Amino acid sequence: MPPWSVAAAQYASRSGDINGNISHHLSFIQQAGRHDIDLLLFPELSLTGYELEAGPQLALSLDDARLDRIAEAALQQQMSIIVGMPLRVDHRYHIAAVTFLPDGTRFAYAKRRLHGSENQFFQPGHGGPLFGTSTRNVAIAVCADIVMEQFAREAAESGADLYAASVLISDQGYDKDCQYLARWAGDYRMAVLMANHAQPTGGYLSSGGSALWDAEGNNVIRSGSGELLMVARRTDQGWQGEIHPLG
Repeated sequence: MPPWSVAAAQYASRSGDINGNISHHLSFIQQAGRHDIDLLLFPELSLTGYELEAGPQLALSLDDARLDRIAEAALQQQMSIIVGMPLRVDHRYHIAAVTFLPDGTRFAYAKRRLHGSENQFFQPGHGGPLFGTSTRNVAIAVCADIVMEQFAREAAESGADLYAASVLISDQGYDKDCQYLARWAGDYRMAVLMANHAQPTGGYLSSGGSALWDAEGNNVIRSGSGELLMVARRTDQGWQGEIHPLG
């Protein structure tokens, strides 16, 4: 099986500061490039922080010129990059994960299962496409999507080798949510990568602990707290993990 290096950006969002967050994303992307990462995953709503009430005002369209800096970085680093942001589509607003591919393509995954007060400000979406190449296909989930077995099963049936979960998980829900992710990995024979926030955002106390499970459901690596790059590399011997503090 060809080698593959993926990473979770355990990221601290600046509340509502899109331009500042884009610059900070680029710091993670540059560090990921130094470690030869093929795929970099950011947490839920990483470009704005988990600011639900302000979400519709902060929402970007997919072709917003401010996103060009991330698209250019994907090209320069030859890296697929998934960022979290509020997305405006006509007069609807979604919690989205937007993927930037090295060939200049960008597309959105719109969160399918909203949670709690998210329903006051956003509409549920219809997911997004599988992407990648043979043995390196990626399907996306955003936070509350991960509790839905149907979504994981659909990802596996479509050919996903990696289920990339962009989340905001607190200490209170961490263990239970990780049980879901480990179960989907083992039951559906696909690795699962989870990127969580590094600090509180939108009133939620994020627990950090970004992680990867292999296709047998084994936890290969789990990070601690703080801003960092959690890297997992697939070789003929399986998955191995490493942690790199941001710097």
